[in-house]
Amino acid sequence: MNRSWTGALMLGLTVSTTACKKKDHASDSMAGMKGMPNMAVSPTETESRGVTDSTGTNGVALDRTAANRLGITFARAAMRPVGGDRRVVGTLAYAEPRRQYVSARVMGWVERLNADYMGKPVRKGEPLLALYSPELVSAQEEYLSARRLGDSSLTAAARRRLALWNISADQLDLLERTGAAQRTLVLRAPMSGEIAEKMVTQGQAVQPGDNLFLIADRSVLWADLSIFEADAQLVKRGTPVEVTVDALPGHTYEGRVTFIHPTVDEKTRTLTARAEIVNRDGALRPGMFVTARIVPRGQTRLSVPEGAVLPTGTQNLVFVNRGD
Repeated sequence: MNRSWTGALMLGLTVSTTACKKKDHASDSMAGMKGMPNMAVSPTETESRGVTDSTGTNGVALDRTAANRLGITFARAAMRPVGGDRRVVGTLAYAEPRRQYVSARVMGWVERLNADYMGKPVRKGEPLLALYSPELVSAQEEYLSARRLGDSSLTAAARRRLALWNISADQLDLLERTGAAQRTLVLRAPMSGEIAEKMVTQGQAVQPGDNLFLIADRSVLWADLSIFEADAQLVKRGTPVEVTVDALPGHTYEGRVTFIHPTVDEKTRTLTARAEIVNRDGALRPGMFVTARIVPRGQTRLSVPEGAVLPTGTQNLVFVNRGD
């Protein structure tokens, strides 16, 4: 049975593969281009090549020989993974769960400053400063007096008071062993990282609640990425990203989207997607400008392979098999 194929504009279908090159003779290509802008095929030419205008509209009908000559292939339209990579820009920042402030809990004066510059690496438990506090000395003496009197309830209350002032168990044990009040309170790093902020100097008076240091860990950073509103549906939690930095050519850092901001910026029409980036070599720094390649996943649309699409230079056409 004779089959025919009708060509029409590609509507509602998405080419799901990368561009490919086709080698067709110019005379053969023209046979499938009737109805295209600035392109005409004479009745003699179309009839000699098995091409007829059976629709009376913007389409041409081809027989099998003409279709084969043009290199036209056919595939069933189906839901296929589509969508390309997106490149967006953003800025690196400390990951908030990997930051911690060190604050004063008692009034005093900084007698010794160990963490004496920003960026200094510190390890958990390492001394940051020694604070002299008359209140602290008085509280220690009350604790020692309660122990000497053998009053268990008073001793327990005095010990809890010292613990609330951030005196470590080691310092309390030393106090009990020596029986002498310590002149200074040593504040220690609660986590490993670096001194991201330093708000205290040698000899400075501090009050309860004053922030003294901010310690941060750069092993994992946040990349706050600006996503155009039109691309918002392509980015989900868990979407892979690859980050590059102009200052580090040839280096690529991987991560995944962990949070998408719920609102869109009214001025830029972008929303912020946060990705966690593993700073494997420690070269990435908060504040750096980054370019991120987002790799969407799980996106499907009704589409055909690109081999079933005939590009004309100004538009893409597909031929529909209407044979029985």
